[in-house]
Amino acid sequence: MSKALFGAAAFNEKLVNEPGSRSRLETPAAVLDLDLFEHNVALMARTCRDAGLNLRPHAKSHKCAEIARRQIAAGALGICCAKPGELLALFEGGVRDLLLSAPIASSTKIDSLARAAAAGGRIGVVVDRADLAAAYAEAARRHATTLDVLVDLDVGLKRSGVATPAEATELAKLVSGLDGLRYRGVQAYQGRVQHIDDFAARRAANREMGRLLASMLDALRAAGFQPEVVSGGGTGSHLLDGEDRLLTEIQAGSYVFMDEAYGSVDMHGRGGPEFKPALRIAVTVIGHSSLGFAITDGGSKSFALDGPPPRVFLGDEQVGRIEWCGDEFGRILPADGRGPPSIGSVVECTVPHCDPTINLHDVLHVVRGQELVALWHVEARGRAD
Repeated sequence: MSKALFGAAAFNEKLVNEPGSRSRLETPAAVLDLDLFEHNVALMARTCRDAGLNLRPHAKSHKCAEIARRQIAAGALGICCAKPGELLALFEGGVRDLLLSAPIASSTKIDSLARAAAAGGRIGVVVDRADLAAAYAEAARRHATTLDVLVDLDVGLKRSGVATPAEATELAKLVSGLDGLRYRGVQAYQGRVQHIDDFAARRAANREMGRLLASMLDALRAAGFQPEVVSGGGTGSHLLDGEDRLLTEIQAGSYVFMDEAYGSVDMHGRGGPEFKPALRIAVTVIGHSSLGFAITDGGSKSFALDGPPPRVFLGDEQVGRIEWCGDEFGRILPADGRGPPSIGSVVECTVPHCDPTINLHDVLHVVRGQELVALWHVEARGRAD
């Protein structure tokens, strides 16, 4: 790796390609199971391809240029980012087709995106108001470049986007007339649909979103602003979006890692997701409490806590679940009939919510089987700007 390594990653670098090194990692460490990761990447790419959909994965889930490159190599047409800092970190990491999926209000950040486009990036942005479109156009002209633009539609999330067909048409007309901007279509994201566990209920919610979206698309077409791109969806709705045929590209993110929050989502009507839990956090048992519980060296500074409690594995065997007993420490609640893992054991835990968990780690420890095979930097870690 070209960048300097610190902490556990620096100690673990010497273990790369050493047999059995997975169980000898210094911890806490974010661990990516390469076999499961490759399964997830290939499955989503194939599913979208079979449904006639483009795939533009969301990097908010992984923040890693190497993962983005592998997603593109598997068929993704580009990458989404939630924040300008995240986008620019991946651009510096060599990713060139990038969409910022949220409106912003900073002239400095607007200028930085235009500079990335002028430096060879295909940079897309979303707009939900006239002044933002004008600001992007002015920055693009200043840097003698062009930004791709999607009109942001509110189809139920109530966070950003225009909410009526008339507003969508008016904004598309404005964007189409501004030098420096290239009107490409619309973004329609309904985040609340993604984590509805029941398949039928999620399908009904997605179709309600689709009715709102269809009315806006009809108005745009009637006004002469046929969207080339209709971008949205996510891991929880991607199969439904393929059925409904309204979106042209899917912004799924969590599928590369998966987490406990998605574990109860029946994605296909057959119970549970088909994607595998490729991301785990390795922690070490550092002692046993007076009550006999195994105490680990990973707490809320290693895991995001907004999700169900992680499962704990020792090798291939689930030995319990973990709960938090401090910022730095965890407590393993053993499975029925099991005692606490021995002091010094390295155990691996699934994650409650993958997006904010990866934001706590600088490096992914990439394993195949029981061997550490690579270390990948998380370039956009901490880039919430």
